[in-house]
Amino acid sequence: MPHPQELLLSLLLLTRPLAEASHSWRWMVGGGEAKSHSAPYMAYVQGKDNHFCGGFLVAPNWVMTAAQCLVYKPLTVILGARTIQRKEESWQVFQVEEERIHHGASSLCLCLLAQLNGNATSNSYVRTISIERSEVPGGTVCSTVGWGDETPAAALHKATVTIIKQRDCLSNYPGLADNLICGHSGSAEVTERGDAGDPLICNNKAYGIFSYRYKQFGFYTHIAPYLPWTKNVMKCA
Repeated sequence: MPHPQELLLSLLLLTRPLAEASHSWRWMVGGGEAKSHSAPYMAYVQGKDNHFCGGFLVAPNWVMTAAQCLVYKPLTVILGARTIQRKEESWQVFQVEEERIHHGASSLCLCLLAQLNGNATSNSYVRTISIERSEVPGGTVCSTVGWGDETPAAALHKATVTIIKQRDCLSNYPGLADNLICGHSGSAEVTERGDAGDPLICNNKAYGIFSYRYKQFGFYTHIAPYLPWTKNVMKCA
């Protein structure tokens, strides 16, 4: 019998419009190559059949990513990577021991907490990132980082993302879940593809988790409302 979390995830994906589902794994990267090891919180989440997601380290043995990544388990996490195409001395590799998805009463958080089978060693290549608790107003320029597309890029890429006011987003997409953030990247320097689970970084803190792209917008799960759940999961593990 399928695990309850897998059934919940399947139901969520089926209830999204078909047009949205076709763009689930795509977004506009833009920007260009990130400075070497400038995002030490980044995690490469490797699944079966060469599928992968982005993610980010929120505690020494916990990585946050997108719930979609659960379908590719068992999962392996690589920390401290600039490129995935060849092994680097900075890598720290872990297996995911347990996965937790938030079960909301009125909405579902499209985020996954992955518990690692060991604690990451903090250094200049690997470091946790804090969660942004404050509301980031529309018009704020943030950023996102990832390896992009179904085949990882040669190096980590970074792009600017402008936060769209919720009312402006709702005017285009009525009924949008209140736990989603709209963002737009205007750069077209590189391909318009990327991996789910990449962090939306505002004020040098994690503000959202990339979920899917539809038309000109990227949609991110807002993390702050789920901080009490996140802390409880990590405390009770």
